[in-house]
Amino acid sequence: MNDNRNQLPEVWTPTQCNQLIKGRLRDLTYVQIRGEVSGARASRGHLYFDLKDSGSKIRCTVWRSTLSRLSIRPSDGLEVICEGAIDLWVPGGTYALNVRAVRRSGLGQRHLRLQQLTQQLRSEGALEASRRRALPRFPKVVGLVTAPGSAALRDMLRTIHDRFPVRIVLSPTRVQGAGASEQIAQALQRLDRSGLCDVIIVGRGGGSQEDLWAFNEEPVARAILASQTPIVSAVGHESDTLLSDHVADKRAPTPTAAAELTVPSFDDLMARLRELRRRVVLKTRSRLIAERKQLTAQSHRVLSIEGHVARTRLRADHLYNRLAHAQRQAIRRRLQGLQRYQRALSRLHPVRQLLDKRRRSIEINSRLLAALQAQLRVRSAQSLSAEQALHRAAGTLVIPVRQRLTRLVAKLEALNPSAALARGYSIIRDIDSSRLITDAADLRKGQGLAVTFASGRAVVSVQHVDSTDSIEGR
Repeated sequence: MNDNRNQLPEVWTPTQCNQLIKGRLRDLTYVQIRGEVSGARASRGHLYFDLKDSGSKIRCTVWRSTLSRLSIRPSDGLEVICEGAIDLWVPGGTYALNVRAVRRSGLGQRHLRLQQLTQQLRSEGALEASRRRALPRFPKVVGLVTAPGSAALRDMLRTIHDRFPVRIVLSPTRVQGAGASEQIAQALQRLDRSGLCDVIIVGRGGGSQEDLWAFNEEPVARAILASQTPIVSAVGHESDTLLSDHVADKRAPTPTAAAELTVPSFDDLMARLRELRRRVVLKTRSRLIAERKQLTAQSHRVLSIEGHVARTRLRADHLYNRLAHAQRQAIRRRLQGLQRYQRALSRLHPVRQLLDKRRRSIEINSRLLAALQAQLRVRSAQSLSAEQALHRAAGTLVIPVRQRLTRLVAKLEALNPSAALARGYSIIRDIDSSRLITDAADLRKGQGLAVTFASGRAVVSVQHVDSTDSIEGR
């Protein structure tokens, strides 16, 4: 030892000092240390925490390569035995235990009780999210369970006053130290039993874990669960999570946040009302404009339809009149044509022609006889010889004329169709075209025929056509 001291310089640098201490710590390559884990935090895959007892603490490091092999991951409140080597970080002059293995030694008594209480409440269903009640949107009375004169109380009063004018009822209590949990529970019960409050805020400002521990106790948790009034838990800062936060109907990260969560903002409500009013006005105006446009368009459409209907009606009337006129003209032309055909047929009818010729023959005969009689009267005053000569001549002339007339009449009688009809013959015409049928080859089965007899007329239908034999051949 003296030899080493003689080799050291008289004045050391910090690096030399730390290196010397690090060299002395090389003998502590394996140690076992029991303690309670505190301040555990992870960074870049490594784990850092403090191992403490009632009088001191030591820094511990678990490197990433070792952390993945640990059977127990150190967490706050866990009592463990860490195995490893003591090492010193020369640049910082700090030493730590490089942990290689961890095994459970036990839990701290408070953390053990908290864990057991949490497990019991969970088994009772007290931590289920479904049992949490909604907060009233517009509370009239807000109850506060906190320490009188505290910064948390001032913050909540100022926030509530600034946001919305509601009545506040304070139930003062101690929030830390021995017996604080019982006092908090009693203060909460007083407010709940009074029936004055619409919502209750229970909480306090920030502090150490020991300062906040009263809100991890069973009396506070049971009082919150038994309350008929919705409860907001607001303990410490945002990073602090206690048992009261789990059993309350709503958790707020801070007392100020609890006041903001419980009481609506008057300014926000007014702004919201103005926005809603603006939106209603705009929507109503937009709706009215749209309805007006639609009504105008429909009016124009109706007017357009009415005009179209009127024009269509006028056109239909015009077309109807034209059609009626055209039909009347066509019917008139058809009737005129039929009348012409009837007159032509009447003129060409054989009976008519025969009657005309007979009447003409009679007229000629009458005229001839009258002429002869006139000549006879003129010559009646002449001599007897002349009269006799005249009678001879007249007799000679009249007889040949009368004979000729008789022959003509007989010939006409022979050509008269009525005479042929009287003898048993008939006239056959096609019923559609009035064409005279003289040959059986002109017939077809089912054809309609008009048959004229000496007396009367009949309409028949062809059932069978046979044009092989003539009348003479039968």
